[in-house]
Amino acid sequence: MVALSLLAAVVALPAVIASPTIRLRQNGPPGCGNGAPGDFDSAASITLTALNTTLPNSNDNGAPLVASEIEIFGAESSWVLTTQASASLRLTVSDFTLQTGALLPVSSNGQEFADSAVEPGDGIGFQRFPGNAPSGSLSEIYCGIVNTGLAGGNSSQPLLSIQGNSSNFALCESDGLNVVVFQPEDSDGCYPVEILIFEH
Repeated sequence: MVALSLLAAVVALPAVIASPTIRLRQNGPPGCGNGAPGDFDSAASITLTALNTTLPNSNDNGAPLVASEIEIFGAESSWVLTTQASASLRLTVSDFTLQTGALLPVSSNGQEFADSAVEPGDGIGFQRFPGNAPSGSLSEIYCGIVNTGLAGGNSSQPLLSIQGNSSNFALCESDGLNVVVFQPEDSDGCYPVEILIFEH
């Protein structure tokens, strides 16, 4: 009986030794690239900025981003991620949350948001609903990844990514707004940016 217990313990030992590494890989957020230490798909309270990757920036933190209202359908409305400076005459929300891959604006008046599915060439969009309407993500594809400093800035803030891709965002002019677009199909009026995440 003792020999059998000892044999079971010896057989289980390699699995116990390997389990922390396996657990680390299994617990990484799905779709966040290579699952490097520091990657995350949830953060309670964040703000976002856009850092130009081709021209000098006025600071290392980039231009503040906000969700800007662009259309109203009865009690519901459509919003898009823009620079704060370009949205000065619109209703905006500057605080966001990441909830298991959903990027959502945080409204102070009880309105609920859902993020829109994103295809190449799309702006980063949201839908707002009145009161207790369902909220969340249509695709749960956003996460924060470790910043390797590719833009040459001195910021160590994590980068927003879509399915692990943080390098295909651009700011594009549209109807007087500087809109964040994922993989723009036409680069006229666009320039590449990295989206920095600031947790608070």
